[in-house]
Amino acid sequence: PGALIKQVYWPACFQFEPDEALIIETALPDRRPYWNIQLNDPLFNALEYVYRLSSSNGHMAHISSDGHFRAVIALTDPGVPNWLDPAGYTEGGIYGRWYDCDSEPVPTITRVKLAELRDHLPTDTPVITAEQRAEELRLRVRACQRRRRW
Repeated sequence: PGALIKQVYWPACFQFEPDEALIIETALPDRRPYWNIQLNDPLFNALEYVYRLSSSNGHMAHISSDGHFRAVIALTDPGVPNWLDPAGYTEGGIYGRWYDCDSEPVPTITRVKLAELRDHLPTDTPVITAEQRAEELRLRVRACQRRRRW
């Protein structure tokens, strides 16, 4: 046994048109000390994560009122929680990880028209304003700057 024995990864690919969005949805384990999701380019390089919202984790994510995690991949900010910015890519990879969780749910991905996105989200999904998104990004940059570098 080693450190990786507690980790379960779920890889996926994404592809969408500029007028579409992808909704990633999953139940969450009851015990979830750490989990994350990140976007990769078509060559499997992690996308810029300091100055773009191309990843999230259980400490930063908004959880819907039904207890599920929903993220949205779209080229432009759709004004919803958990936007994953694909940095201009319309195809690439998604990598999720459950660490030391008591279950490993498999997320679903739904492709929708961006103009119809809210029709596919819970009715109580908050609106994220440009100011709120800018603050989210400021906090992310500050956290990344404080991150220990080996």
